[in-house]
Amino acid sequence: MNSCPKLTRFLKRQEGQILPWFALLLILFGGFTAFVIDAGRGIIAYHMLQQSSDAAALAGVQLMSDTTQSSAAVTTQATLYSSVPGKVNANSSFLPSASMLSGYPKVYCSTTGQNNGVPCVAAGGTANAITVAQTVTIPTIFGGLIGIPRITLSAAASALMAGAAAQKYNIAIVLDTTASMTQSDPGGCTGSGKSSPTKIQCALLGVQTLLKGLQPCTATSSGGSCTAFDGVSIFTYPNIPANKASQFTTCNGSAPTPVPYTAPTVGATWTNPTWTNSTPSYLITSGGTNGYLSDWSSNNQTVGSNGSYSSSSSLAIASGAATGCAGMQAKGGQGTYLAGAIYAAGASLANQAQAIPNTKNAMIILSDGDATAKSSQFDSSVKLTSTGVYPSATDECHQSITAANWVSNNVPNTTVFTVAYNAGTSGTCSTDSPAITACSELQQMATATSDFYADSSSSCPGTKLSLPAIFGSIQSRLTTARLLPVGS
Repeated sequence: MNSCPKLTRFLKRQEGQILPWFALLLILFGGFTAFVIDAGRGIIAYHMLQQSSDAAALAGVQLMSDTTQSSAAVTTQATLYSSVPGKVNANSSFLPSASMLSGYPKVYCSTTGQNNGVPCVAAGGTANAITVAQTVTIPTIFGGLIGIPRITLSAAASALMAGAAAQKYNIAIVLDTTASMTQSDPGGCTGSGKSSPTKIQCALLGVQTLLKGLQPCTATSSGGSCTAFDGVSIFTYPNIPANKASQFTTCNGSAPTPVPYTAPTVGATWTNPTWTNSTPSYLITSGGTNGYLSDWSSNNQTVGSNGSYSSSSSLAIASGAATGCAGMQAKGGQGTYLAGAIYAAGASLANQAQAIPNTKNAMIILSDGDATAKSSQFDSSVKLTSTGVYPSATDECHQSITAANWVSNNVPNTTVFTVAYNAGTSGTCSTDSPAITACSELQQMATATSDFYADSSSSCPGTKLSLPAIFGSIQSRLTTARLLPVGS
Protein backbone atom coordinates (compact mmCIF):
# COMPACT_ATOMS: atom_id res chain seq x y z
CA MET A 1 0.00 0.00 0.00
CA ASN A 2 2.85 2.35 0.83
CA SER A 3 4.47 1.71 -2.58
CA CYS A 4 1.54 3.03 -4.58
CA PRO A 5 1.93 6.65 -3.51
CA LYS A 6 5.67 6.44 -4.20
CA LEU A 7 5.07 5.09 -7.69
CA THR A 8 2.50 7.78 -8.33
CA ARG A 9 4.88 10.49 -7.18
CA PHE A 10 7.67 9.07 -9.41
CA LEU A 11 5.42 9.07 -12.45
CA LYS A 12 4.41 12.66 -11.81
CA ARG A 13 7.96 13.99 -11.57
CA GLN A 14 9.04 16.48 -14.32
CA GLU A 15 12.85 16.12 -14.10
CA GLY A 16 14.63 14.68 -17.23
CA GLN A 17 11.75 14.84 -19.66
CA ILE A 18 13.87 16.96 -22.06
CA LEU A 19 16.30 14.11 -22.54
CA PRO A 20 14.24 12.12 -25.09
CA TRP A 21 13.53 15.29 -27.04
CA PHE A 22 17.19 16.26 -26.94
CA ALA A 23 18.17 12.84 -28.24
CA LEU A 24 15.68 13.23 -31.11
CA LEU A 25 16.87 16.76 -31.92
CA LEU A 26 20.47 15.60 -31.76
CA ILE A 27 19.73 13.07 -34.45
CA LEU A 28 17.96 15.71 -36.56
CA PHE A 29 20.74 18.27 -36.14
CA GLY A 30 23.32 15.62 -36.88
CA GLY A 31 21.52 14.68 -40.08
CA PHE A 32 21.20 18.33 -41.08
CA THR A 33 24.90 18.90 -40.40
CA ALA A 34 25.79 15.84 -42.47
CA PHE A 35 23.59 17.16 -45.29
CA VAL A 36 25.25 20.58 -45.14
CA ILE A 37 28.74 19.08 -45.20
CA ASP A 38 28.04 16.76 -48.15
CA ALA A 39 26.00 19.37 -50.04
CA GLY A 40 28.68 21.98 -49.42
CA ARG A 41 31.38 19.68 -50.74
CA GLY A 42 29.21 18.98 -53.75
CA ILE A 43 28.70 22.68 -54.47
CA ILE A 44 32.42 23.40 -54.16
CA ALA A 45 33.25 20.44 -56.38
CA TYR A 46 30.73 21.55 -59.03
CA HIS A 47 32.15 25.08 -59.18
CA MET A 48 35.67 23.71 -59.44
CA LEU A 49 34.58 21.38 -62.24
CA GLN A 50 32.83 24.24 -64.07
CA GLN A 51 35.86 26.53 -63.73
CA SER A 52 38.19 23.88 -65.06
CA SER A 53 35.80 23.26 -67.97
CA ASP A 54 35.87 26.99 -68.75
CA ALA A 55 39.66 27.01 -68.55
CA ALA A 56 39.95 23.93 -70.76
CA ALA A 57 37.62 25.37 -73.42
CA LEU A 58 39.50 28.69 -73.50
CA ALA A 59 42.85 26.90 -73.69
CA GLY A 60 41.58 24.90 -76.64
CA VAL A 61 40.35 27.86 -78.67
CA GLN A 62 43.46 29.89 -77.91
CA LEU A 63 45.45 27.18 -79.67
CA MET A 64 42.74 27.07 -82.33
CA SER A 65 43.62 30.66 -83.30
CA ASP A 66 46.69 29.06 -84.88
CA THR A 67 44.75 27.77 -87.87
CA THR A 68 47.55 25.36 -88.76
CA GLN A 69 46.75 23.26 -85.68
CA SER A 70 44.74 20.07 -86.13
CA SER A 71 41.52 19.21 -84.32
CA ALA A 72 43.44 16.56 -82.36
CA ALA A 73 45.99 19.13 -81.19
CA VAL A 74 43.23 21.47 -80.05
CA THR A 75 41.42 18.78 -78.06
CA THR A 76 44.71 17.68 -76.50
CA GLN A 77 45.36 21.26 -75.40
CA ALA A 78 41.87 21.53 -73.92
CA THR A 79 42.25 18.26 -72.04
CA LEU A 80 45.56 19.47 -70.62
CA TYR A 81 43.70 22.18 -68.67
CA SER A 82 40.88 19.93 -67.49
CA SER A 83 40.38 18.23 -64.10
CA VAL A 84 41.25 14.79 -65.45
CA PRO A 85 43.84 13.21 -63.11
CA GLY A 86 47.35 14.31 -64.02
CA LYS A 87 46.18 17.44 -65.86
CA VAL A 88 46.66 21.08 -64.84
CA ASN A 89 43.38 21.50 -62.94
CA ALA A 90 43.18 18.04 -61.35
CA ASN A 91 42.15 18.00 -57.67
CA SER A 92 42.28 14.69 -55.86
CA SER A 93 40.44 16.03 -52.80
CA PHE A 94 37.33 17.46 -54.43
CA LEU A 95 37.46 15.98 -57.95
CA PRO A 96 38.81 12.45 -57.65
CA SER A 97 38.78 10.52 -60.91
CA ALA A 98 37.20 13.31 -62.96
CA SER A 99 36.84 12.41 -66.63
CA MET A 100 35.71 13.78 -69.96
CA LEU A 101 32.24 12.82 -71.09
CA SER A 102 32.25 10.60 -74.15
CA GLY A 103 32.77 12.59 -77.35
CA TYR A 104 34.42 15.57 -75.67
CA PRO A 105 36.28 17.87 -76.10
CA LYS A 106 34.34 18.54 -79.31
CA VAL A 107 35.65 20.93 -81.97
CA TYR A 108 32.89 22.37 -84.16
CA CYS A 109 31.68 25.26 -86.30
CA SER A 110 29.63 27.64 -84.17
CA THR A 111 26.73 29.38 -85.91
CA THR A 112 26.77 32.03 -83.18
CA GLY A 113 30.42 32.64 -83.96
CA GLN A 114 29.79 32.92 -87.69
CA ASN A 115 26.95 35.37 -87.09
CA ASN A 116 29.36 37.50 -85.08
CA GLY A 117 32.09 37.60 -87.71
CA VAL A 118 34.26 34.68 -86.58
CA PRO A 119 34.57 32.34 -89.58
CA CYS A 120 35.17 28.59 -89.31
CA VAL A 121 38.79 28.62 -90.43
CA ALA A 122 40.47 26.41 -87.80
CA ALA A 123 41.14 22.67 -87.76
CA GLY A 124 41.32 22.39 -91.52
CA GLY A 125 38.82 25.17 -92.17
CA THR A 126 35.93 23.48 -90.37
CA ALA A 127 35.77 24.97 -86.88
CA ASN A 128 35.84 28.08 -84.74
CA ALA A 129 34.74 26.76 -81.33
CA ILE A 130 35.10 23.93 -78.84
CA THR A 131 32.93 22.39 -76.12
CA VAL A 132 34.39 20.67 -73.07
CA ALA A 133 32.19 18.44 -70.87
CA GLN A 134 33.45 16.76 -67.70
CA THR A 135 31.95 14.53 -65.04
CA VAL A 136 33.01 13.36 -61.60
CA THR A 137 31.53 11.08 -58.94
CA ILE A 138 32.44 12.03 -55.37
CA PRO A 139 31.78 9.91 -52.26
CA THR A 140 29.68 11.44 -49.51
CA ILE A 141 30.80 11.54 -45.88
CA PHE A 142 27.46 11.12 -44.15
CA GLY A 143 25.12 10.62 -47.10
CA GLY A 144 25.49 6.86 -46.91
CA LEU A 145 23.49 6.92 -43.68
CA ILE A 146 20.46 8.02 -45.67
CA GLY A 147 21.15 5.95 -48.77
CA ILE A 148 23.21 8.47 -50.81
CA PRO A 149 26.76 7.11 -50.78
CA ARG A 150 27.96 9.24 -53.72
CA ILE A 151 27.11 12.28 -55.85
CA THR A 152 27.68 12.51 -59.63
CA LEU A 153 28.33 15.99 -61.05
CA SER A 154 28.71 17.25 -64.63
CA ALA A 155 29.82 20.58 -66.10
CA ALA A 156 30.27 21.87 -69.65
CA ALA A 157 31.69 24.99 -71.31
CA SER A 158 31.91 26.23 -74.90
CA ALA A 159 34.37 28.83 -76.16
CA LEU A 160 34.79 30.75 -79.41
CA MET A 161 38.25 31.35 -80.82
CA ALA A 162 37.69 35.13 -80.99
CA GLY A 163 35.16 37.87 -80.47
CA ALA A 164 35.94 39.19 -76.99
CA ALA A 165 36.79 42.83 -76.34
CA ALA A 166 39.28 43.86 -79.00
CA GLN A 167 42.76 45.27 -78.57
CA LYS A 168 43.23 48.59 -80.33
CA TYR A 169 45.15 47.99 -83.57
CA ASN A 170 46.97 49.94 -86.27
CA ILE A 171 46.69 47.85 -89.44
CA ALA A 172 48.75 48.39 -92.60
CA ILE A 173 47.53 46.40 -95.61
CA VAL A 174 50.07 45.91 -98.41
CA LEU A 175 48.34 44.99 -101.70
CA ASP A 176 49.73 43.79 -104.99
CA THR A 177 48.55 45.92 -107.93
CA THR A 178 50.98 44.59 -110.54
CA ALA A 179 49.73 43.38 -113.92
CA SER A 180 49.21 39.81 -112.70
CA MET A 181 46.36 41.05 -110.50
CA THR A 182 44.32 41.87 -113.61
CA GLN A 183 44.03 38.16 -114.36
CA SER A 184 40.87 36.22 -113.55
CA ASP A 185 40.76 34.70 -110.12
CA PRO A 186 42.10 31.15 -110.36
CA GLY A 187 39.55 29.84 -107.85
CA GLY A 188 38.49 30.08 -104.24
CA CYS A 189 37.06 33.59 -104.39
CA THR A 190 33.38 33.53 -103.43
CA GLY A 191 30.99 36.32 -102.56
CA SER A 192 32.35 38.93 -104.96
CA GLY A 193 29.05 39.18 -106.79
CA LYS A 194 30.87 38.89 -110.12
CA SER A 195 30.74 35.86 -112.40
CA SER A 196 34.43 36.13 -113.30
CA PRO A 197 36.19 38.37 -110.76
CA THR A 198 39.76 39.49 -111.25
CA LYS A 199 42.44 38.79 -108.67
CA ILE A 200 42.45 42.42 -107.49
CA GLN A 201 38.67 42.30 -107.01
CA CYS A 202 39.05 39.18 -104.89
CA ALA A 203 41.83 40.79 -102.87
CA LEU A 204 39.57 43.75 -102.15
CA LEU A 205 36.81 41.37 -101.09
CA GLY A 206 39.25 40.08 -98.49
CA VAL A 207 39.91 43.63 -97.28
CA GLN A 208 36.16 44.20 -96.98
CA THR A 209 35.86 41.07 -94.86
CA LEU A 210 38.57 42.44 -92.57
CA LEU A 211 36.89 45.84 -92.25
CA LYS A 212 33.54 44.20 -91.57
CA GLY A 213 34.76 42.80 -88.26
CA LEU A 214 37.04 45.62 -87.11
CA GLN A 215 35.90 48.21 -84.58
CA PRO A 216 36.12 51.71 -86.08
CA CYS A 217 35.24 53.75 -82.99
CA THR A 218 35.39 53.35 -79.24
CA ALA A 219 32.30 52.06 -77.45
CA THR A 220 31.80 55.50 -75.90
CA SER A 221 31.44 57.22 -79.29
CA SER A 222 27.93 58.45 -79.97
CA GLY A 223 25.97 60.11 -82.71
CA GLY A 224 28.17 61.38 -85.49
CA SER A 225 31.31 61.48 -83.37
CA CYS A 226 34.00 58.84 -83.62
CA THR A 227 36.87 58.42 -81.22
CA ALA A 228 39.04 56.21 -83.39
CA PHE A 229 39.67 52.66 -82.20
CA ASP A 230 41.14 50.49 -84.97
CA GLY A 231 42.96 52.42 -87.69
CA VAL A 232 43.59 51.03 -91.19
CA SER A 233 45.88 52.18 -93.99
CA ILE A 234 46.50 50.71 -97.43
CA PHE A 235 49.86 50.48 -99.17
CA THR A 236 50.35 49.27 -102.70
CA TYR A 237 53.22 48.14 -104.85
CA PRO A 238 54.48 49.28 -107.24
CA ASN A 239 54.74 52.96 -106.32
CA ILE A 240 52.25 55.49 -107.55
CA PRO A 241 52.65 59.28 -107.70
CA ALA A 242 51.58 60.64 -104.31
CA ASN A 243 49.50 63.36 -105.95
CA LYS A 244 47.60 60.68 -107.91
CA ALA A 245 46.77 58.44 -104.95
CA SER A 246 43.33 60.05 -104.67
CA GLN A 247 42.36 58.28 -107.90
CA PHE A 248 42.22 55.09 -105.80
CA THR A 249 40.26 56.75 -103.01
CA THR A 250 37.59 58.61 -104.97
CA CYS A 251 34.71 56.91 -106.72
CA ASN A 252 35.69 57.69 -110.31
CA GLY A 253 36.84 54.27 -111.46
CA SER A 254 40.29 55.42 -112.61
CA ALA A 255 43.69 54.14 -111.55
CA PRO A 256 46.99 55.99 -111.36
CA THR A 257 49.84 54.80 -113.54
CA PRO A 258 52.54 53.13 -111.43
CA VAL A 259 56.03 54.60 -111.42
CA PRO A 260 59.43 52.98 -110.79
CA TYR A 261 60.19 51.66 -107.30
CA THR A 262 61.71 53.76 -104.57
CA ALA A 263 63.64 52.42 -101.57
CA PRO A 264 62.77 53.93 -98.15
CA THR A 265 65.85 54.34 -95.98
CA VAL A 266 66.54 51.63 -93.45
CA GLY A 267 68.37 52.63 -90.28
CA ALA A 268 68.86 51.66 -86.66
CA THR A 269 65.59 53.49 -85.93
CA TRP A 270 62.80 54.62 -88.21
CA THR A 271 62.24 58.21 -89.20
CA ASN A 272 59.31 59.56 -91.14
CA PRO A 273 59.60 58.66 -94.84
CA THR A 274 60.03 61.72 -97.04
CA TRP A 275 56.77 61.54 -98.92
CA THR A 276 55.49 64.69 -100.54
CA ASN A 277 52.80 65.38 -103.09
CA SER A 278 55.33 65.23 -105.91
CA THR A 279 57.22 62.06 -104.97
CA PRO A 280 56.33 58.40 -105.54
CA SER A 281 54.48 56.79 -102.67
CA TYR A 282 53.50 53.32 -101.49
CA LEU A 283 50.74 54.74 -99.25
CA ILE A 284 47.41 55.52 -100.87
CA THR A 285 45.23 56.46 -97.87
CA SER A 286 45.44 59.94 -96.42
CA GLY A 287 43.86 61.85 -93.57
CA GLY A 288 43.26 60.50 -90.09
CA THR A 289 46.57 60.08 -88.30
CA ASN A 290 49.45 59.14 -90.60
CA GLY A 291 46.94 57.89 -93.17
CA TYR A 292 45.25 55.46 -90.75
CA LEU A 293 41.48 55.83 -91.05
CA SER A 294 38.55 54.79 -88.86
CA ASP A 295 35.74 56.25 -90.97
CA TRP A 296 34.66 53.24 -93.03
CA SER A 297 31.35 52.73 -91.16
CA SER A 298 28.32 54.86 -91.96
CA ASN A 299 27.23 55.03 -88.30
CA ASN A 300 30.55 54.43 -86.48
CA GLN A 301 29.50 50.91 -85.47
CA THR A 302 30.99 47.62 -86.53
CA VAL A 303 29.75 46.92 -90.06
CA GLY A 304 29.22 43.27 -89.27
CA SER A 305 26.55 43.99 -86.66
CA ASN A 306 24.62 47.22 -87.08
CA GLY A 307 26.47 49.41 -89.54
CA SER A 308 27.12 49.74 -93.25
CA TYR A 309 30.03 51.11 -95.24
CA SER A 310 30.32 54.86 -95.62
CA SER A 311 30.08 56.07 -99.20
CA SER A 312 32.31 59.04 -98.33
CA SER A 313 35.14 57.07 -96.74
CA SER A 314 38.27 56.97 -98.90
CA LEU A 315 39.18 53.69 -97.21
CA ALA A 316 35.80 52.11 -98.01
CA ILE A 317 36.04 53.42 -101.58
CA ALA A 318 39.59 52.10 -102.11
CA SER A 319 38.59 48.67 -100.80
CA GLY A 320 35.57 48.51 -103.11
CA ALA A 321 33.14 48.48 -100.18
CA ALA A 322 31.35 51.72 -101.02
CA THR A 323 28.27 51.18 -103.18
CA GLY A 324 28.89 51.88 -106.87
CA CYS A 325 32.66 52.30 -106.49
CA ALA A 326 35.10 50.00 -108.28
CA GLY A 327 37.84 50.25 -105.69
CA MET A 328 41.56 49.89 -106.36
CA GLN A 329 42.62 48.60 -109.73
CA ALA A 330 45.72 46.88 -111.00
CA LYS A 331 47.17 48.81 -113.88
CA GLY A 332 50.56 47.12 -114.02
CA GLY A 333 53.54 48.59 -115.85
CA GLN A 334 56.18 47.57 -113.31
CA GLY A 335 57.41 44.24 -112.04
CA THR A 336 57.02 42.90 -108.49
CA TYR A 337 59.29 44.14 -105.71
CA LEU A 338 57.98 43.88 -102.15
CA ALA A 339 60.82 45.04 -99.91
CA GLY A 340 60.36 48.78 -100.42
CA ALA A 341 56.63 48.64 -99.66
CA ILE A 342 57.28 46.53 -96.57
CA TYR A 343 59.83 48.97 -95.18
CA ALA A 344 57.53 51.89 -95.94
CA ALA A 345 54.59 50.22 -94.16
CA GLY A 346 56.85 49.29 -91.24
CA ALA A 347 57.96 52.89 -90.88
CA SER A 348 54.34 53.99 -90.97
CA LEU A 349 53.33 51.52 -88.24
CA ALA A 350 56.18 52.68 -86.02
CA ASN A 351 55.10 56.30 -86.42
CA GLN A 352 51.44 55.47 -85.83
CA ALA A 353 52.18 53.51 -82.67
CA GLN A 354 54.04 56.52 -81.28
CA ALA A 355 51.16 58.82 -82.17
CA ILE A 356 48.45 56.51 -80.74
CA PRO A 357 49.63 55.02 -77.42
CA ASN A 358 48.52 51.61 -76.11
CA THR A 359 48.03 50.13 -79.55
CA LYS A 360 49.32 47.04 -81.31
CA ASN A 361 50.32 46.78 -84.94
CA ALA A 362 49.47 44.36 -87.73
CA MET A 363 50.82 44.27 -91.27
CA ILE A 364 48.98 42.16 -93.86
CA ILE A 365 50.92 41.46 -97.05
CA LEU A 366 49.05 39.94 -100.01
CA SER A 367 51.22 38.67 -102.84
CA ASP A 368 51.98 35.79 -105.17
CA GLY A 369 55.52 36.23 -103.85
CA ASP A 370 57.25 36.20 -107.22
CA ALA A 371 59.52 39.26 -106.82
CA THR A 372 61.36 39.71 -110.12
CA ALA A 373 61.46 43.44 -110.92
CA LYS A 374 64.12 44.55 -113.41
CA SER A 375 66.79 47.09 -112.52
CA SER A 376 65.21 49.46 -115.04
CA GLN A 377 62.02 49.43 -112.94
CA PHE A 378 63.68 51.22 -110.01
CA ASP A 379 63.69 55.00 -109.65
CA SER A 380 66.87 56.67 -110.83
CA SER A 381 67.47 57.94 -107.29
CA VAL A 382 67.83 54.37 -105.97
CA LYS A 383 71.43 53.17 -105.74
CA LEU A 384 71.08 49.48 -106.42
CA THR A 385 73.62 47.07 -104.99
CA SER A 386 74.93 44.11 -106.97
CA THR A 387 75.16 41.88 -103.90
CA GLY A 388 71.48 41.29 -103.25
CA VAL A 389 71.53 43.57 -100.22
CA TYR A 390 68.57 45.98 -100.13
CA PRO A 391 67.97 47.74 -102.44
CA SER A 392 68.94 45.39 -105.25
CA ALA A 393 67.53 43.82 -108.38
CA THR A 394 68.94 40.44 -107.31
CA ASP A 395 67.79 38.18 -104.46
CA GLU A 396 64.53 40.11 -104.38
CA CYS A 397 62.57 37.40 -102.55
CA HIS A 398 65.24 37.16 -99.88
CA GLN A 399 65.06 40.94 -99.51
CA SER A 400 61.32 40.57 -98.88
CA ILE A 401 62.05 38.11 -96.07
CA THR A 402 64.69 40.40 -94.55
CA ALA A 403 62.33 43.39 -94.70
CA ALA A 404 59.38 41.58 -93.13
CA ASN A 405 61.54 40.02 -90.42
CA TRP A 406 63.04 43.43 -89.69
CA VAL A 407 59.55 44.82 -89.11
CA SER A 408 58.57 41.89 -86.84
CA ASN A 409 61.73 42.25 -84.76
CA ASN A 410 62.19 46.03 -84.65
CA VAL A 411 58.76 47.67 -84.74
CA PRO A 412 57.32 46.97 -81.26
CA ASN A 413 54.12 44.96 -80.88
CA THR A 414 53.87 44.17 -84.59
CA THR A 415 52.64 40.97 -86.23
CA VAL A 416 53.30 40.45 -89.92
CA PHE A 417 50.65 38.31 -91.62
CA THR A 418 51.32 37.05 -95.15
CA VAL A 419 48.69 35.91 -97.62
CA ALA A 420 49.99 33.74 -100.46
CA TYR A 421 47.60 34.37 -103.33
CA ASN A 422 48.05 31.95 -106.23
CA ALA A 423 51.64 31.41 -105.02
CA GLY A 424 53.70 28.54 -106.35
CA THR A 425 56.32 26.07 -105.21
CA SER A 426 58.32 26.04 -108.44
CA GLY A 427 59.50 28.37 -111.17
CA THR A 428 59.40 31.49 -108.99
CA CYS A 429 61.87 34.00 -107.49
CA SER A 430 64.17 33.75 -110.51
CA THR A 431 66.46 36.56 -109.28
CA ASP A 432 67.42 34.65 -106.15
CA SER A 433 70.40 32.50 -105.33
CA PRO A 434 70.14 30.21 -103.46
CA ALA A 435 66.85 29.30 -105.10
CA ILE A 436 63.67 29.85 -103.13
CA THR A 437 60.01 29.33 -103.94
CA ALA A 438 57.33 31.96 -103.53
CA CYS A 439 55.56 29.82 -100.93
CA SER A 440 58.71 29.47 -98.86
CA GLU A 441 59.40 33.19 -99.17
CA LEU A 442 55.97 34.17 -97.88
CA GLN A 443 56.13 31.60 -95.07
CA GLN A 444 59.43 33.04 -93.89
CA MET A 445 58.10 36.60 -94.10
CA ALA A 446 55.35 35.91 -91.56
CA THR A 447 56.10 36.62 -87.91
CA ALA A 448 55.16 33.04 -86.94
CA THR A 449 54.04 29.91 -88.76
CA SER A 450 50.44 30.58 -87.76
CA ASP A 451 50.64 34.05 -89.36
CA PHE A 452 51.07 32.60 -92.85
CA TYR A 453 48.00 31.87 -95.00
CA ALA A 454 47.57 30.43 -98.47
CA ASP A 455 44.49 30.68 -100.64
CA SER A 456 42.95 27.65 -102.30
CA SER A 457 44.63 28.40 -105.64
CA SER A 458 48.14 28.34 -104.15
CA SER A 459 50.29 25.21 -104.20
CA CYS A 460 51.79 25.99 -100.78
CA PRO A 461 51.64 23.17 -98.20
CA GLY A 462 49.12 23.24 -95.37
CA THR A 463 45.49 24.28 -95.03
CA LYS A 464 44.24 26.54 -97.80
CA LEU A 465 41.23 28.86 -97.53
CA SER A 466 39.35 31.38 -99.63
CA LEU A 467 40.58 34.97 -99.46
CA PRO A 468 37.53 36.18 -97.49
CA ALA A 469 38.04 33.36 -94.98
CA ILE A 470 41.72 34.27 -94.65
CA PHE A 471 41.01 37.92 -93.93
CA GLY A 472 38.21 36.91 -91.58
CA SER A 473 40.63 34.69 -89.71
CA ILE A 474 43.17 37.50 -89.43
CA GLN A 475 40.49 39.84 -88.11
CA SER A 476 39.44 37.33 -85.49
CA ARG A 477 43.08 36.93 -84.47
CA LEU A 478 43.08 40.59 -83.46
CA THR A 479 40.52 39.82 -80.74
CA THR A 480 40.64 37.28 -77.92
CA ALA A 481 38.75 34.06 -77.17
CA ARG A 482 35.49 34.19 -75.26
CA LEU A 483 33.03 31.79 -73.69
CA LEU A 484 29.74 30.92 -75.42
CA PRO A 485 26.45 29.46 -74.24
CA VAL A 486 27.16 25.72 -74.30
CA GLY A 487 26.96 24.28 -77.81
CA SER A 488 25.83 27.52 -79.50
